[in-house]
Amino acid sequence: MVNANRVTALMNWLQAGAPGSETFAEVVTEIGVRLNAAGIPAAQVGVYKTMIHPELPAHLNVWTAAAGTRILTYTPDVFTRSIWLGTPAQICISTGRTQIVTLGQAPEFDAREDMIAHRKRGYIQLVCLPLHSRYAPAINAISIMTKQVGGFDDASLDALNRLQAPIARLTESFILYESTVAVLSTYVGRDAGARVLSGNIRRGGTETIPAIVLFVDVEGFTAISNTRPPTEVVAMLNRFFQIVDSAIQTHGGEILKFIGDGALAVFPTPDNYAARSAAAAEAIAALEDARAALAADEEYGSICFRAALHVGDVHYGNIGSNRRLDFTVIGPTVNMASRLLSVASEIGNDTVCSDDFARLLEVDTRSLGAYTVKGFNEELIVHTLD
Repeated sequence: MVNANRVTALMNWLQAGAPGSETFAEVVTEIGVRLNAAGIPAAQVGVYKTMIHPELPAHLNVWTAAAGTRILTYTPDVFTRSIWLGTPAQICISTGRTQIVTLGQAPEFDAREDMIAHRKRGYIQLVCLPLHSRYAPAINAISIMTKQVGGFDDASLDALNRLQAPIARLTESFILYESTVAVLSTYVGRDAGARVLSGNIRRGGTETIPAIVLFVDVEGFTAISNTRPPTEVVAMLNRFFQIVDSAIQTHGGEILKFIGDGALAVFPTPDNYAARSAAAAEAIAALEDARAALAADEEYGSICFRAALHVGDVHYGNIGSNRRLDFTVIGPTVNMASRLLSVASEIGNDTVCSDDFARLLEVDTRSLGAYTVKGFNEELIVHTLD
């Protein structure tokens, strides 16, 4: 029997923003637990969320009493495959209409492998409710399955209908927050995105931090871009940046800016020799991994890139106009690293570093001599890694 007071309590909890839950997975868990406490026999609860994300545009949070809540992510290609097309959830989301499916009595669904698997696990009925949103990128949905003989009774269905709107509002709020995090991380970087979300958006608000600064760019890019179709050039750059970014993130760094065919990355480090030496080693390892991954790539294995490394303090924060801000790094350390990359291009060397950076390394470097560079009075001692 459905407990009306507990249904009302669940509704109030949802409308209050699910206090006590930090993540959406915790919200879905609590919904499953509270539905059963209210006498609604939910054996599985799944919430489909459509995100603003370049690679993972949808999430499915699935709760069962035995396994808790699991998070599944969908890549864009899933939405064109039979695993998704024709499911109750797909129909619910595409039409915006509730789907009630009694397994074994629904010819349009019963032949599907997923429905056969559900029946083998003892599920009797599935109810999929659309979660309409004003600002989310698409309609979302909640799917509730039961193993109760005869399926959900009328009182349970009525309670689920009453909970539909509060669940939709709460789901939308999580989607907007998580999409904001994803978009900011994609466009300005993981750490910069977190700082912006925490309110660090004042123009001119910077802090001085020690870091390894890395510049990379593609060798011979001008000739490549002048002789190949734009679509091929874009595909090549995307692959190059994907490999380099993955290697840099794996070793504790972060790309802050793409500049044409190049990128600016930092490896933040505490201000002591051991930490700086470790960060320098990680930066070198990132370059080695990126070059190995490129060499192994069947289509883009011929891509070569230059790299320049320096170490020192950088000014990290918001710089720009009152309408357009950039979260980036500036300062002499960044300028020096940029000039080093120009020297690498002039002398045809793949990896160069400053004298200060070379002192941090436990591996041998070879001095390439002193160079006069624009903007600096003193000559720049340039090293390469053998």
